[in-house]
Amino acid sequence: MTTVQTEHRRYLAYAGFVTTPRYFDDSPQQFLQVAPQGTGILQRVLHVPDYQWGLDERARNFDLLEEAAQCLAESHCDVIGQVGSNWVHCQGTTGPDEVVAFCDELTAETGVRFLMAGQCLVEGLRALGAERITVANGYYRPDWSEGINRYLEAAGFEILWAGDLVDQGLVADHDEKLAIEAATLWDYPNHLMVAAAIDAHERAPGADAIVQTGAGFRMLQVVDTVEGHTGVPVVASDVALYWAMLSELGLGASPGSGALLAMAG
Repeated sequence: MTTVQTEHRRYLAYAGFVTTPRYFDDSPQQFLQVAPQGTGILQRVLHVPDYQWGLDERARNFDLLEEAAQCLAESHCDVIGQVGSNWVHCQGTTGPDEVVAFCDELTAETGVRFLMAGQCLVEGLRALGAERITVANGYYRPDWSEGINRYLEAAGFEILWAGDLVDQGLVADHDEKLAIEAATLWDYPNHLMVAAAIDAHERAPGADAIVQTGAGFRMLQVVDTVEGHTGVPVVASDVALYWAMLSELGLGASPGSGALLAMAG
């Protein structure tokens, strides 16, 4: 008869992801690129029928975050990361203090640390000691940009410049964004991500960090390229969330993943 030691676990750590409705979010798979070998992942996609990615829809369905966190906690996750920066400000009046309190309350309720991507941007910038920032809002709609930029300012950062792909002249208009999103399933090509981040730096070279606000820009794969070109750290929605999750787990990141992830552990 085989005896299994009680301390045996198949995985080094168990990470859970709450992801956006109607979006093939590969954040869990990307996370495994930087997490130590043997890390396990579990994903919970929020279900909102006919979801159109509006801030009002996120506000109406904010309670789904609690349901998803509870499910992942009961499935033995050690940390839970919510993907999608705009959820922190979708209710209009929510600021960093309220979001931190919400995350702390949900953590206490589930017994598992709950992290929101938008607040991870804030914490990542603070960890790097950044005070003045330039913001590449990428594919964001105007109300998304206004909301996350206001949130960053409420957290105490000075925004020297902010703009999206249209402001930067990298796409012609909103219709071109829609065409890219339809063709790529919201997975923007590397050359646009690199160009947007570098352009944001060139418009505000005195900034301490380059912020990229949307998960549809998978910045993990280009962060070294941008930092090598600009000499400035990049704090992106995906990178900041992975850094916060790994730090909560006490795990380091694979090398070559940018300045912020180099601080994980």
